Amino acid sequence: MEKTFNRIFERILVFTTAVSLILTATGVFSTVINKAEFEVQYINIFTYIIFLVSGLIFTLVLQIFALEKIKSSMHIVFIFFYIMIVLIIAAVFGQGYTPYALIPFLLVEYFIEAGINDMFILHDRFLYECESLDGKELETYLFHNNLSAIDLTEKTKGQQAVLFGLCVVMFIIIVFGKLSEGLFNPLIIGLVILFYLSVLLCYFMLGLFRNDIFYAFLGFKNIVHDKKRLFRSVLLIFMISAGAAAVISSDNPLIKINYVEEYRDTQKIEQQQYYEEKEFAEPIIENPNKFLGLQEGKPNWILEFIYSLIKYAAIVSLAVGLIYFFIRPFFTNHWRVFWSEGRLIKFLHDVWEDIKLFFHYIFSKDVKIKEEYSTVESKKFRDSMIDFLKKTRRSKEKAAEIDRLTKHFMRLIDWGESHKIKYCLNLAPAEYTALIEKKVSKEMAELVHTAGLLFEQALYDKNVLPPQEEARFIESIKMFLEQVKL
Repeated sequence: MEKTFNRIFERILVFTTAVSLILTATGVFSTVINKAEFEVQYINIFTYIIFLVSGLIFTLVLQIFALEKIKSSMHIVFIFFYIMIVLIIAAVFGQGYTPYALIPFLLVEYFIEAGINDMFILHDRFLYECESLDGKELETYLFHNNLSAIDLTEKTKGQQAVLFGLCVVMFIIIVFGKLSEGLFNPLIIGLVILFYLSVLLCYFMLGLFRNDIFYAFLGFKNIVHDKKRLFRSVLLIFMISAGAAAVISSDNPLIKINYVEEYRDTQKIEQQQYYEEKEFAEPIIENPNKFLGLQEGKPNWILEFIYSLIKYAAIVSLAVGLIYFFIRPFFTNHWRVFWSEGRLIKFLHDVWEDIKLFFHYIFSKDVKIKEEYSTVESKKFRDSMIDFLKKTRRSKEKAAEIDRLTKHFMRLIDWGESHKIKYCLNLAPAEYTALIEKKVSKEMAELVHTAGLLFEQALYDKNVLPPQEEARFIESIKMFLEQVKL
């Protein structure tokens, strides 16, 4: 449950950081960007809706890219086609001038999210590699396999600079927006507060990541047990800081920005001096050859033809290369498999379930919520069963049966992992249950032995198990998990 909360919370930070910055910038400078004298409106309610919806879509797409291990070049392909679709939507709704604001802001929004999300992806990868290890085994593993830890460490260092840069950008937006008499309503002020809160929480997560890396190399993990209390402490610090800033700031600050008019007067004087000096400058010779008495020669027609051939060949090659770059991903096997297996629907379903668990975790008093299928090894077992069914091409009824039995057998693997009985992909179900039999009483061993035999019978037999046998399998695992004692 806590892992689900962390994952959803991190993606919310990715969304709020980028979207609040973009919406603040467009909102503040909307009075300047929209040229009222020409009746041209670049930013309107349609623009804000696009930025808000796009931020959500970008967050989901970046998560899909991470799960599918998509190459970095696909970021360019995606944002290109996404902007094309948005421009078509703007044209359909008669938003003639909004694309001039949409294109640059959407590019900035996407790559801000991609940069922040990459930090969380590396942390997820680090946890995935170390999740089934603990103690001396974890320390030894990281001593020999520390690339994920190194990548995460380097990313956290760079991410600090990126977040600080974003804070500076927001400060510049506020200052110049104030100087240009930009729009500052309560909604924009709320977006500014949300942005700085999101950045603060990102720094908070960076601190937790550094702790995870440091203690993992010592063989410890899950050092911070009550993250909700720590999270509430960070919010309290932010509220105190925001309250102190609200008291200190006022309409009559100690330092007034009153150099704007002086700067403009100085600029006018400098421009006037420049033009006066230009009048007395030496005349410019437009044609040096004519001035020196030289004749202008024409290049050979063969050289002209070669130059033209090279120029147009380069243009055609560049155009073909760009078309190939943008279209090629849609004809790969990965693309066909992704849509044929319905992975998008499954991903959205998993996201919805994670969101429900996220809010349940926030409002629950008990920190330790039972999570039915949680370990890394049980998920690997499920994936191996899916691959087995694809290779053997079993019937739909048989595939549905194996899927049902797999979910129950995963609970057995979860129990074994929590009691130091490691599962490996090269173990057959009955071989793994044999390892459990050695650790439990004779009565419990019979239950788990029955479950292993029935699962292997269902796995290798082309016929579906009788309903009585399937019920016996489920009941064996249920009784084992309820009554077993080491």
